[in-house]
Amino acid sequence: MGKFKFKFDPIVRVKEIFEKNIMKDISIIEKEIYTVDRKIEDLKRNIKSLENEIGTGKISAINYKSSKLYVKQLEGQIDSFVKIIVDLKSKREIKFVELREKKKEIQILETLKENKKQEFMIDANREELKQLNEIAITNFVRKEN
Repeated sequence: MGKFKFKFDPIVRVKEIFEKNIMKDISIIEKEIYTVDRKIEDLKRNIKSLENEIGTGKISAINYKSSKLYVKQLEGQIDSFVKIIVDLKSKREIKFVELREKKKEIQILETLKENKKQEFMIDANREELKQLNEIAITNFVRKEN
């Protein structure tokens, strides 16, 4: 008998490519979350330094009001970045669900492949046994004659 060939191997390869693409998308989203998180940390440091300057009196009375408004603006930016992070995390969760589905599909196909391979091996063993039986019968008949 010939070599075992699984007829769904191209499908498995395509699903593995989709799985890799989803994993790539997840890593891109993770990188975006990290970048936005760094921006939030920078804004928080700026706010803290401004509040320290305001609290120690290093800012003149003229700049006090504009500094307070700038702090409020920075806090507004932080809020918008937090919303972006929430959106990115929801996208990441959706991608994780897709990844789990792709992994299940691949696992199902791999299980099917193993079952088909076992069936192939059983059939190959049967064929080999038949051939051996025919040889044995032929040899037996020759010895009898």
